[in-house]
Amino acid sequence: MGKRSAASTAFGIVDLALAVLYSFLVLRVIPSRSSTFTMVALAACAVIAAGGIGMIVQSRLGFIVAAVAASSMIAATFALILLLVASAAYLHGIYDGIGQAGAALAILAALLTIEVVGLVPALQLVHLWRRHRESR
Repeated sequence: MGKRSAASTAFGIVDLALAVLYSFLVLRVIPSRSSTFTMVALAACAVIAAGGIGMIVQSRLGFIVAAVAASSMIAATFALILLLVASAAYLHGIYDGIGQAGAALAILAALLTIEVVGLVPALQLVHLWRRHRESR
């Protein structure tokens, strides 16, 4: 894809750091009793790490892996937001005052999901798209 890019390397390092941070959070800080949740979260960490390696390698295949990883994380962000909004609606409909507080927390978590899970992959896709256009 042309010459090496410091921004691509930086995105790769950020991806690897986020994968380690998310793994630490899932395994140590907020462990779940659900093995399914833990496995899905660790799979997402692996996807992020693969995207980071792809960004650092900066080959054609590396950028394809990075684009697929970033797209997957954006899709996961939308799915997580949908589930959190559905939880908020359920809590608000079933429970009275406590349900409203739970719904507010679920909406807050959905908003934070955009920043915590979706922002870096979105910026990374923009970067990859620009790199692709420059290489033509």
